[in-house]
Amino acid sequence: MPLPLEDHVRLILLENERGLKFYNALVEGWDAFDKLYPQRHRWIRKSSTRHMVWEEVARRLKALAADDPGVVVLEHQDTLSLIIEDEVLFRLKHADPALITQNYPTPEAVAFDDHDIDLFGYEGLQRVRLCYVLDAYESALIWVGIAAHSKGHFLWKIELNNVGAVAAPERLPLAEKEADTTKLARLKKDSAEEKKKKDIG
Repeated sequence: MPLPLEDHVRLILLENERGLKFYNALVEGWDAFDKLYPQRHRWIRKSSTRHMVWEEVARRLKALAADDPGVVVLEHQDTLSLIIEDEVLFRLKHADPALITQNYPTPEAVAFDDHDIDLFGYEGLQRVRLCYVLDAYESALIWVGIAAHSKGHFLWKIELNNVGAVAAPERLPLAEKEADTTKLARLKKDSAEEKKKKDIG
């Protein structure tokens, strides 16, 4: 079972403008929820917001898949996942600003980030989360993107916006194994005449 690879997931998101379509599904789903439930601040159960947003977004993701032969919708275990190009499994999740989901650590939730094992009857799929982040008052959508974790450790993220996947940040070049010491600064050596003047003074 491979670790999710950022560059590979970026390529999959570029194809058929999937990154843009995922972003639009999240934004449109949130907007629909926002209009449908203006009195949500009165709800007793805070998780109700996450459940209703999930319904609106999942419906749009399912429609997106109908126009893309490379996307398979997997409805299973009372949730929905998307398998793209038979290589990457995306699961829709609400996350906090640190991109940590609100999952109760059930055996399945823990196993999702354990890339040593296969899940859901599929072999060799990379697994990542399509995340949305709300503000502290759950009144606005503040981030949409893909997040990858491994055994509880954050691996990488890809932000999505209204043009698709945001460009990857510049990476520092790898350090050379052996530094070229000829380019290092050196102290200036005094000439014999300058040394004589210092000794007299």
